Amino acid sequence: MKTLTTKLGKIISIRLPQPTDLNALYKYAKTIEAEDTYITLNPKEPITLEEEKSFLKHTIDQINKKTKLHFLVLDGDQIIGASHIEKNGRRSTHIGTFGIALLKEYRSQGIGKKLMEYIISEAQTTLKVSKISLNCLANNKVAIKLYKKLGFKKYGRLPQGHQFHQKFVDTIYFYKDLK
Repeated sequence: MKTLTTKLGKIISIRLPQPTDLNALYKYAKTIEAEDTYITLNPKEPITLEEEKSFLKHTIDQINKKTKLHFLVLDGDQIIGASHIEKNGRRSTHIGTFGIALLKEYRSQGIGKKLMEYIISEAQTTLKVSKISLNCLANNKVAIKLYKKLGFKKYGRLPQGHQFHQKFVDTIYFYKDLK
């Protein structure tokens, strides 16, 4: 387990998920889903406990096979965020696909930046990836600023790549070389 300190001086812990995290992870997913933010979870297509159970089992299996890293971010016992890097397959195993989400009340406290730095470092050694890719909605200005600050470069844009709040929004694609 790793700890980090937020801009407000709060100690947050980061660790891999465990089978016993199911209920806390489901509660976190439902909260993120209800916030209806810039991630793919959508309150109009609610996630079920069975789906979360399957996701958790699959994630732990992938972690054990060293094809994925997935870290939970906790404030005490409460899951307040998560981040993952999943190794691509076949001829692209040198590339990891990144994702991150934090509960609204924990954003803008430096957690996302520190979490990204940590998981990218871990992915280099554990997953042996040399490039990270991600995508985000074009109207997510805070995330775009963070990605650029951490050295990610834009390599493409898909017009109307996501539906968000009854509108189509472009998807922006980023990558970062780790060499």
